[in-house]
Amino acid sequence: MVPDIDDDELEDMMMRGPTAREAKMGDHDMMFKALGNPVRRRIIVSIGAFGKALPDVVKEVGADRSQVDYHLDFLRKGGYATVEGDMVRLTDKGLGLLSNI
Repeated sequence: MVPDIDDDELEDMMMRGPTAREAKMGDHDMMFKALGNPVRRRIIVSIGAFGKALPDVVKEVGADRSQVDYHLDFLRKGGYATVEGDMVRLTDKGLGLLSNI
């Protein structure tokens, strides 16, 4: 039987954010999604350890620019890549992904 939760307790539960376990599971889910897509894997490999100009990444990946932008946006939101001007670089988390490909 589930105990009754009053409105204040429910609000506290909603405001606390994820637990450490939930956050770690979310990180793992994001990693699997990043590595589970072949276009994202090609983007990560193309960027490499030293970064690369975005037009070069598009050419190497063999996908159109909008598709690369879509997947690169996913990698940016996950904290795996950064874009500064025309340069794309992997973050430390992104380098972790690269080492697993």
